[in-house]
Amino acid sequence: MKVRIGISLWCLLAIGSPAMLTAQSGLADSLAKVLVTAPPDTHRVSLLVDYAWEITDSETEKAAASLKEAIDLAQKLSFPKGEAAAWNALGVTSEIQDSLTKAIEYYNKALEIRKRINEKLGIASQHNNLGNVYEILGDYEQSLMSRRESLRIVEELGDSIRIARAHLNLGSLFETMGLYPEAYEQTNAAREIFELKNDRESLARTFTTLGHIRFELEMKGEARRYYTKALDLYKELGDQEYIASGLNDLGNALDEMDDKDSSLLAVDMYLQALEIRKEYEDESGLAAIYNNLGIAYKHLDNFDEAMKYLDKALEILLPMDEPPRLMEVYNSIGDVIYGQKKYREALNYTKKYAAIAEQIGDEKYIQKSYKDFAKIYAAMGRWQEAYEYRKRYDEYRYERLDEARARDFERKEVLFNDGRRQREIEQQKQALQQAQTRALGLIAGAILLAILAMLLYNRNRLRARKNRELAAKNIDIQRERERADQLLTNILPEKTALELKERNRVQPVRYESVTVLFSDFKNFTKIAEQFSPEELVAELDQCFRLFDSIVEKYGLEKIKTIGDAYMCAGGLPEPSESHAIDTVKAAIDMQRELKELMKENVASAKPIFEMRIGIHTGPVVAGVVGSRKFAYDIWGDTVNTAARLEQSGEAGKINISQTTWDAVHQEFECSFRGNLPAKNKGEIAMYFINVPM
Repeated sequence: MKVRIGISLWCLLAIGSPAMLTAQSGLADSLAKVLVTAPPDTHRVSLLVDYAWEITDSETEKAAASLKEAIDLAQKLSFPKGEAAAWNALGVTSEIQDSLTKAIEYYNKALEIRKRINEKLGIASQHNNLGNVYEILGDYEQSLMSRRESLRIVEELGDSIRIARAHLNLGSLFETMGLYPEAYEQTNAAREIFELKNDRESLARTFTTLGHIRFELEMKGEARRYYTKALDLYKELGDQEYIASGLNDLGNALDEMDDKDSSLLAVDMYLQALEIRKEYEDESGLAAIYNNLGIAYKHLDNFDEAMKYLDKALEILLPMDEPPRLMEVYNSIGDVIYGQKKYREALNYTKKYAAIAEQIGDEKYIQKSYKDFAKIYAAMGRWQEAYEYRKRYDEYRYERLDEARARDFERKEVLFNDGRRQREIEQQKQALQQAQTRALGLIAGAILLAILAMLLYNRNRLRARKNRELAAKNIDIQRERERADQLLTNILPEKTALELKERNRVQPVRYESVTVLFSDFKNFTKIAEQFSPEELVAELDQCFRLFDSIVEKYGLEKIKTIGDAYMCAGGLPEPSESHAIDTVKAAIDMQRELKELMKENVASAKPIFEMRIGIHTGPVVAGVVGSRKFAYDIWGDTVNTAARLEQSGEAGKINISQTTWDAVHQEFECSFRGNLPAKNKGEIAMYFINVPM
């Protein structure tokens, strides 16, 4: 698994403290000398706080002692501003010591004082710091409340840069929560201000967050683009620590693009980051890059180089108390050794990382270990053990899927509660405004009564006209309702749309047998470089409209498009006995119709697309995701396998799995391709449909 490298805390809204928590020994020594003779006054309080900031990273306990002295002195002098600054700094110190409960206590003490003296900017800072800690603790609702309040205050103050930073903090929180549309919205709001103010440092961090969002959404090409923008800015700014982090992010995106040339570029990125980390003597960062290099060389089938770097990561991590990082490296080593067909050694490393996963309760790696055990035991011919672990893997995966769905609903509930609070605040403001205008309303009412008395004679005529207008509006409302219903059924299956309208939610459904089709255009990235975005989108739209008509013809369900990829499925939401045959027929028509369309493009110098299609039959879970923009989607290993079949296919061909072949071979002539490797799937039996296309 690829590792992101952590960087220093962004004190984006910090008040009365340095922006970065880096110790400067010269300044610290100077402050220490001044403190020897400084009298016990408010200036000494400020000196104690400044001295603590300078040594917080290197001498945390000493910094905490300095801050406690500052607090005692500030209380004796009745110096609330200095006391608040000291409590805030003590909260940061507690965060560094991983005493998060104490950090919350100290931040709240600072918040109480700053509220009392009405230090608006300080209040915003405290809410931001509390939001950071609550996010680390996984209390997303409290984190969201704190960060919303911080944003509200800086908006009142009209400080555009701090407003942008507050939006960026919210975007980062939403990205952590997996709420990517909301993360994108908040981060882009920050980006607009940073670009207007030419704040290049903050803009670089904004591009990094946008890259993370795209990376988590499997949009590796887009992630690469944003990571490159961020890296270019970091290089202009000359910030070596961020350059190393940016190189690592870009390397991760490149190595996940299923292309050996991209993996070679990733290796170059990692090696550059490695040199920077060596200068900083960042052992943890070095181990992360060594691990990523090992995975990249595995993708290049250079197992010796992969093991060289993974051994270096292991050498660093074994003396350190970082079980999660050690688990990641053991997993990577096991994958490399398995690729070398050294199954007993691979089994040993799988046992090591599985034991750590069980110890720290890492559900993702527990599930992964079951799958790896099944794969290794099968390769060793120990079929009973392979079967048992595969069974455990499937059971655990669906259990985690249910838990993930529950967490997703919890995150959406957090958003709902936050929106409700915002509405309550607005209602309170409106009530206050209404109270202020009530007196004026009484006077205006008396005047209106006189005017109404003059207009009574025309009442019947006005009523008749209003009735006609009301009838016309009712007709318009009905038309809009019908239009909304039509739009909803265009987005969701009819049965699903009806359930959503009736219950305001859709219950996820498991289908034991559906057939999933993935299509993708060969060399799309290179083609995209040769044409304008307008031309490219127009051609994709024409192709996808063609596919939509074919999917409708055979009674399939379009799921989504991702870039140049098209995904549909047969056998849902209404089960069908012939879904595999119908899906293959649709695939044949898609290849035929696309080739006819491309003949026209040759003559007009338009983009020429060649398409791969992969099809797999198996169980899926289907449901609706999204709180504002609904999307019908499907999940499960069947979806992943169909995607791998498309990647392992050939342009102009239809590549199907064993389960699909079992359902369609009496209807279509097929040729067996053999058991071929697929990423993260081991070897899969594959067949080409032998039908003229």
